[in-house]
Amino acid sequence: MVTLVALIVSIILQFIAAIVAISLTKVTKYNISWILISISLFFLAIRRLIEIIPFLYNRFFEDVQIVDHWIGIVTSVLIATGIFFVKKIFNQLREAEKIRKNSERRILNAIIHTEERERQRFAKDLHDGLGPIMSTIKMSLSALSKRNLDEYGKAVVDNLEDVIDEGITEIKEISNNLSPHVLNNFGLASAISTFINKINYTDVIKIHLTSNLNQERFSENVESVFYRAVCELINNTIKHAGAKNIYIKINHINNLLIMNYSDDGKGFQYDESTLFEAKGMGYYNIRSRLNSINGQIDIDSAEGKGLSADIYVKLK
Repeated sequence: MVTLVALIVSIILQFIAAIVAISLTKVTKYNISWILISISLFFLAIRRLIEIIPFLYNRFFEDVQIVDHWIGIVTSVLIATGIFFVKKIFNQLREAEKIRKNSERRILNAIIHTEERERQRFAKDLHDGLGPIMSTIKMSLSALSKRNLDEYGKAVVDNLEDVIDEGITEIKEISNNLSPHVLNNFGLASAISTFINKINYTDVIKIHLTSNLNQERFSENVESVFYRAVCELINNTIKHAGAKNIYIKINHINNLLIMNYSDDGKGFQYDESTLFEAKGMGYYNIRSRLNSINGQIDIDSAEGKGLSADIYVKLK
């Protein structure tokens, strides 16, 4: 009796599973593998239903066995065929994932491209708009200084000229940081070298650079993203690491643009998940930007052991 009840429950469950599977056929866009597996489930339910007949009518036992065997054979063929075709679903999923990633990359590329264009426009407006105004003020002050002024008046004019000179220098510096003309005109190697030379000139830290790039040019997005990644790493080291030296190697090998970065600073307890999820110290920004140009960054650090970072960009 218990066996009969268990058999009835299993029959009900298998028919429910078969009905649910068949109802999902439309969702799978009538995928052949899903159709075959759904039919297999239906046959399994029928097979289970047939198993109940001997409990009710013993004289049909042999006939039921023959039918059961044939349904088992057909079910096995359907399942095997369905499994063979199911890889099509996984291929479609992989293709969909690939399309999604490419779409994300294109969108991020467009955002970065627009951002760079806006940086260039703003830098140009700042340099061409505010720069001449500051220069005109300086010329006016120079003309004023030639007048007969008392000592106090001359001191005020001299101080204003110094302030304006500082303002003009600051405008040029801001304009260059927004959109480095060296990067646009001479390429990645020159821009990074210029940036590093400015820092080395201050004697705050010593940056050692080796590279085989020479005057090679890459796509605009690759150059701008790679350059800003280098600058961000250097700025992080200066602000947070208390390092005395930075070592940078940049090489173009076959189809890869590679940078090995390290410093002798205090380092930090490295945890990739918290480091990038927390968007700390610009690393999240570096990684997301690098993703847009087929690149990645690997970071390693520990307390008292400095920072090591490797950037790889696969060039098209």
